[in-house]
Amino acid sequence: MKEGILSNCEKAFILKAISENKRLDGRQHDEFRKLQIHFGSDWGCCQITLGQTKVLAQVSCEVQQPKPTRPNEGLLLLYVELSPMGAPHFEVGQSDLGVQLNRLLEKCIKDSRCLDLESLCITAEEKVWAVRVDINVLNHEGNLVDAASIAALTALAHFRRPDVTTTGDQTIIHDPSERDPIPLSLHHHPVCITYAIFNKGENVIADPSAIEERVSEAQIVFGVNAYRELCGLHLGGSALATPQLVLKCAVRASKRALEVVQTIKHALEQDNEARLAGKDVGFMDCIRSGKLLSLSHERFSVQLDSRGLKEAAKNLVHRRRKFDDDLETEERELKMEMDDNGIEPVVVHLGNGSAELIDNDQKMPKSETKKEHSYSDVSTGNSGSEAQYKDENSSEEALSDTSEVQLITEVSLEEKKKVLDNIDLSGDSEEEETSMLQAEELNQYPRKVLRNVKMEEDGEEEDEEDSSEEETTSHARGWYSNSWNF
Repeated sequence: MKEGILSNCEKAFILKAISENKRLDGRQHDEFRKLQIHFGSDWGCCQITLGQTKVLAQVSCEVQQPKPTRPNEGLLLLYVELSPMGAPHFEVGQSDLGVQLNRLLEKCIKDSRCLDLESLCITAEEKVWAVRVDINVLNHEGNLVDAASIAALTALAHFRRPDVTTTGDQTIIHDPSERDPIPLSLHHHPVCITYAIFNKGENVIADPSAIEERVSEAQIVFGVNAYRELCGLHLGGSALATPQLVLKCAVRASKRALEVVQTIKHALEQDNEARLAGKDVGFMDCIRSGKLLSLSHERFSVQLDSRGLKEAAKNLVHRRRKFDDDLETEERELKMEMDDNGIEPVVVHLGNGSAELIDNDQKMPKSETKKEHSYSDVSTGNSGSEAQYKDENSSEEALSDTSEVQLITEVSLEEKKKVLDNIDLSGDSEEEETSMLQAEELNQYPRKVLRNVKMEEDGEEEDEEDSSEEETTSHARGWYSNSWNF
């Protein structure tokens, strides 16, 4: 089955995204995918997961004759197998991609002499150990070189060969149940680090995915060990790479190689501890899934830009927790204070839409429990002269509703007891005649006569005043009655 053709729209989309410092999976240009290492139950068997790319490596050994040119050295053989299980367009047998992977791995691992081949010699010129590394691609999602090199190196570091005893012409290979197997001797740990070049060297990304590899103009593969030593270099493609670009990528690759080697060593230590403790080891953890039919759905390789999302979420959670803690602290302090005083809180309504929580035994302030009243003389444009009651605690909105009332003077509670000498009506009154009455003359008329006189003066008006004005007038009349002597 041939590989699907990549459309021009897809190529333009990827190039546009990379030019804007964006990638389909949400990574940065110099960001690598997550690396996971799982070991099998046998020595030298491991599975490497780099993002969605999965590679399985298995190491085996057998006794063979050495090469005539190097009679005291063992053999190291690397084989990469590409099957349709890794990708639909992979064919069984040799392919150009398989040959390229073999050459890159041999250049990085074998030619760098990371494995001590002399330690594999059993008898000079007669018998040596031939170590074979089989690499199988389980899933291809880009950057097979890096995944295969890490898998081969990890499998070699994890492998144990049987112990051998030589007595004269007799060679005895001991079973692992008789003697503990012996690990291979590695001088250093080289790994491959791949970069893809776009837009004639203007944009360089690390750990390219499958679709990014197909769109890229060239690829640079560095073979670097943990000591920042360059073990191999491969440049393929049509883009021109400047020396500055190669040096810049080499520095980044050395940092990445150190991280990968540390991850490999840490995984080997954990597996060794698990085997010594007698725990179950194998691929159970890597194939375990939390849902049924996990392989039946299609992979979605496009990821939204989530940069800064984690920090924003952490800040929101922190603010929420802080708010909840402060609220609980306030409620706890209030409850402790009420328990200490033995007071039950009471809700007191202060007005429309407002209330106050006070203690049951706490006395209301005098200004809130007892209203101080004051009285004012007012003049109206329609009903002549009247005295109207005014509450100091009444809201300004209530006064603004009575648009016809105009405040002239205010009389305090102490001044209400004084007897006025005369009553002067305002000049704005519409009455035809204004009469001046003395205090002595007021005392000569009963209250009923005065009320009749008032009704006669206002007889021409047929409209009655509203309830608020009647109540105010009644209070004003009561104000005058306090100073009258009947």
